[in-house]
Amino acid sequence: MERFIIETERLFITEFDEGMIESVHKNSLDDDIRRFVPDEVFETVEEARETVLFLIDCYTKETGPFVYPILLKDSKNIGYVQAIPTEADDWEIGYHIAKEHTGNGYATEAVQAFLPAIMTRLGIEKIEGTCLRENPASCAVLEKCGFILEFSGAGKYQGEIRNIRRYVYKMS
Repeated sequence: MERFIIETERLFITEFDEGMIESVHKNSLDDDIRRFVPDEVFETVEEARETVLFLIDCYTKETGPFVYPILLKDSKNIGYVQAIPTEADDWEIGYHIAKEHTGNGYATEAVQAFLPAIMTRLGIEKIEGTCLRENPASCAVLEKCGFILEFSGAGKYQGEIRNIRRYVYKMS
């Protein structure tokens, strides 16, 4: 299978390699990850290593999850964008930008570039996005990228019932 690489004006979205393990560990420790996606915190480098190696292996499968690091043009890893299968056999997008790089439009730029590429690769016409209502920045990214709000209220998030917003994006 051909290596997944997307280039935007300021970013590269590519596949993980073992040289990114330290940056994955470091990026996973910021307060926003702990607050909004605690299952993506890697307290040790070894936890990050196990996850990165698992994600690299997923690139060879059709079932995902498909998680790709977001790199600045100088190759600094600043986050990730992903397509993950849901319990309902749909796909959901996820993304995170390390706190020191938020507020620069990187998440929006990455998601806009990622959507057509991953949807084509997966052969899907729609993809969901879910965020906590208490995370307005994440909701704004989805809205800027053309996602439509379908549900707002109590729903399952990270294995708990939380106040969420669920969006859907459809290819036109």
